[in-house]
Amino acid sequence: MAETSASRHLGEVTRKPGQTSPSGRESAAAIEEAAAAWAARADRGPLTDREQAELDAWAAQDPRRAGAYARALAVNAYLDRARALGPGFRPNALPVARALQRRRLLIGGGATAAATLFGAIGYGVVAQSGRIATRKGDIRRAPLSDGSAVTLNTDTVLRATYDRRIRKVVLLRGEALFDVAKDASRPFIVTAGAMRVRAIGTSFLVRTLSAGQVEVVVREGVVEVWRTGQEGRSVRLSAQTKVEAGEAGRLSVRPVTLASLDRALAWREGFIDLDGMTLGAAVAEFARYSGRRIDLDNPALADMKVTGRFSATDPDGFANAAALSLGLKATATADGMRLTPP
Repeated sequence: MAETSASRHLGEVTRKPGQTSPSGRESAAAIEEAAAAWAARADRGPLTDREQAELDAWAAQDPRRAGAYARALAVNAYLDRARALGPGFRPNALPVARALQRRRLLIGGGATAAATLFGAIGYGVVAQSGRIATRKGDIRRAPLSDGSAVTLNTDTVLRATYDRRIRKVVLLRGEALFDVAKDASRPFIVTAGAMRVRAIGTSFLVRTLSAGQVEVVVREGVVEVWRTGQEGRSVRLSAQTKVEAGEAGRLSVRPVTLASLDRALAWREGFIDLDGMTLGAAVAEFARYSGRRIDLDNPALADMKVTGRFSATDPDGFANAAALSLGLKATATADGMRLTPP
């Protein structure tokens, strides 16, 4: 069977002279170049089963490769966003640009956690209408037919329906980042539970929470948010603001810092940012991304504070780091880890 274009490129990259260290270990430059080749191949369309297997095998040979590929995908997604938002978009003013440079991450007293390849990272195109979904532990980004782009977090399902007058997306569950191409003649409306979000050209995050709660965070531009049937009582959200609301009650707008935006979007790089979270909330967050459980032997442990940025698909690594930092004991179980007092 013929080699894929990505594997041919990778072969050329790894055979270049000067691309290995004196010890014979593959250089960081070679890894970054190969990762960029794989990311470029993914941008051209979905990988075949063989290509996905080749990518998985390549990433598994060196932990640096997985991190490099995740970074290359994040950069490509960032450029997609720039194209969608137009010439007025200022990438250096937003936290994602700085987030791509953060590598060493801490929890509690100082244990470190490394990045790993974030599930299966997919790429696809939605025509005038379509359904997009991710499984637990996966992310997926997809350009839409109007030039907009959507990035889905773990276990997310949405449906897009376009016509000449309006662009509609229904977020059935999960979390998605929308980078909306400007088109004043066709508003872009996202429905999530009882909430509606309307934009013309902007970037915003929508997440469905427990008990029917929905959170909307605006990165760029302005959006309008209202409850179903209450469009006359909508609220406007500008950049670096958020609203979280259920089916009833007042819509309260709150400011969001750049650091908070960075943390809220860490999942795009395969991380969970736990800064200021309780251990119980961190355990619940890891459960969104992996079937591996983290059990707390004592309910009082749930109130302990943790911090740091960890691979979303490595709950075992987080549990071990939390135990080391908080003075707990981590024990492997059949389906995960258990944390107990010493």
